[in-house]
Amino acid sequence: MKIAVNYSQALLSLLAEDPNLGIDYIKAPTSPFPGSWHQFEDQGFGHASLPHLAQSGIMFLGHPDREQRFNRPAVERVIATTGPPYLSTHLEARIEFFPELAPYQHQNHPLVQRVLKAHFVAAVQEVKAQLNIPLIVENFPYYTWWWNFRWGSEPQFITEICQETDCGFLLDIAHARCSSWHMGRDLMEYIQELPLKRLREIHLGGVRQRGVEGIRDTHTALNEEDYQLLEWLLSRTDPDTVTIEYGGMPDYLINLERRQEPIERNNPLELRQMIARVRSIVGVLS
Repeated sequence: MKIAVNYSQALLSLLAEDPNLGIDYIKAPTSPFPGSWHQFEDQGFGHASLPHLAQSGIMFLGHPDREQRFNRPAVERVIATTGPPYLSTHLEARIEFFPELAPYQHQNHPLVQRVLKAHFVAAVQEVKAQLNIPLIVENFPYYTWWWNFRWGSEPQFITEICQETDCGFLLDIAHARCSSWHMGRDLMEYIQELPLKRLREIHLGGVRQRGVEGIRDTHTALNEEDYQLLEWLLSRTDPDTVTIEYGGMPDYLINLERRQEPIERNNPLELRQMIARVRSIVGVLS
C-alpha cells in the first residue's frame, strides 16, 4: 500500500530535511492549471507524482461542454510525464450544468436520478475510451448551502456509476463526513453503502464544524476520528493508495460572506505528525 501527500512547500521542506520521509507519491495538482504544470515535472527528491485531475478544461465529468469535460492532449501530457497507475477525478454534479433540475437540488427526485445517471455514465465511458490506464472516481461533498445536487453525493448514485462503467472508487473520508452530516445520515452507514469493493484510493483531510456552514471540508490537520476511520477502512478493504490531502492550498477559506478567513493548513510540523501516524496505521494493518 502506497502513501501520497499533497504537493506543497510544507512537504518539500520536509523532504529537503529528510528525503526518506516515508511517502511514495506526491499528489498534484494543488493549484489551478496551467500554473500547476511544474508540480508534475518537479520530481520532489525522487518521488513519483500521482495526478488527480478534477478541473474544468482538463477533466471535469459533470461539465456539459465536451472540451471542458475532457482535454485529451493535456491529460496525455500528464500521463506521459508522471506514468501513474491510474487517474482519478470527481463525481461533481453542479446545478449550473443542469439548470432544469435546480428546483430539485436538495431532493432525490426521479428526474434528477435519471438525468445525472445518464450524463455521468456517458461521460465516464467517453473518458475511459480515450485512456490506456484505469479511471477511478471520487465521492464529492454535499452541503445544504452549496451548488451541488444531493443525489450526486448519495451512495446509490456513486455505486451505480462505478458498476455501470466498471470504474474504481476513490473514497474521500472528509467528503463522506460532510455529506452524511448535511444529509442527516449516520456516517458509518453512509460509508458502508459506498462501493468499497472497488476501493483503489483513500483521501484524508481535516473537517471543521463551522456555525451555519455545519461540517465543512477544510483540508486542515486530521483528528482522532479521521485516524479511527482509516483504521476501520483498512481492516476491511485493500486500497492501492492512502493520500493525505493537507498542504498546497492557501491558508484561508472563502466563507459564506465571500470573505477570506484565515485557516492553517500548511504547517510542516502538523504534516510530519500526520505522515508518521498514517505510516504507522498502514504498516500495522498491512
